[in-house]
Amino acid sequence: MHVFCKGWIFTVSDLQTGPRRHSCTMRTLLSIGLHTLLLLYVRLMLSKDSLASLKEINQEKWERDIRSAASLDELLMLTDFPDWKLWRCRLKLKHFDSLPEFKSASAGSHRSTRFAANSYSLEILKAIDEEWQKTQCMPRETCVDVAKELGTTTAMFFKPPCVSVFRCSGCCNKEGVTCRNTSTTYVNKTLLSVIPFEYGPEPMLVKVANHTGCKCQEPQLIRRHARPHSSGCIPIRQSGDSRRLCDQGLIWDCLEGRCVPYPSSNQAARHSKGKCR
Repeated sequence: MHVFCKGWIFTVSDLQTGPRRHSCTMRTLLSIGLHTLLLLYVRLMLSKDSLASLKEINQEKWERDIRSAASLDELLMLTDFPDWKLWRCRLKLKHFDSLPEFKSASAGSHRSTRFAANSYSLEILKAIDEEWQKTQCMPRETCVDVAKELGTTTAMFFKPPCVSVFRCSGCCNKEGVTCRNTSTTYVNKTLLSVIPFEYGPEPMLVKVANHTGCKCQEPQLIRRHARPHSSGCIPIRQSGDSRRLCDQGLIWDCLEGRCVPYPSSNQAARHSKGKCR
């Protein structure tokens, strides 16, 4: 084995003789040791920075998951809620009134959580869950203005002026998305239409979009329902009676643009017997 020192090359046997050569050997070994320690320190610092960055990334992801939680069950799971599995099991029973309080069931639990949260009574969690479910993105019964929906002129108005249908509404748990319809049907509504000084109240059939499926979507994925007609509702008198739009037993169909026999049975797609909200 050869060692380089001050421009000279020595063998191990040479280094073992003489104090000067021995001193050179010690300095060389010390230099190698310091260099090794320096490399280890640099690697340790890099590893520490990497762990800190990874921890920060995990915290950001956890916060995003919390904000986008779509249900109380998911939120409790993400926050390490005490006795979360017991709460989930009791949700399936659906006998809240007969069950003892959730707090008493979880007494003695000392598991730590991110929020150091205590167990809450079952009634509190039930109230939160019910409110959460009410705000989900789903078809909801609402009122729409018929004239605006059909795009008719201001010379014609309808009675009642609004009809009750289902439209998508609710809160989305992520930013940048909106509750939109994914499927639509068209329902028949029977109304009275009036064009002052031309004819009195005339029954009419109109088709109105009724949302049957909803989803929180990004703007580029939004689907809007297309009207089954684009010319609005323009009635043309087809009755021999100057006071009527259609002959007896017939009704004006805005979609067909003519008088048609009124259905003998209720419309298959008729909805909304409740009040408008």
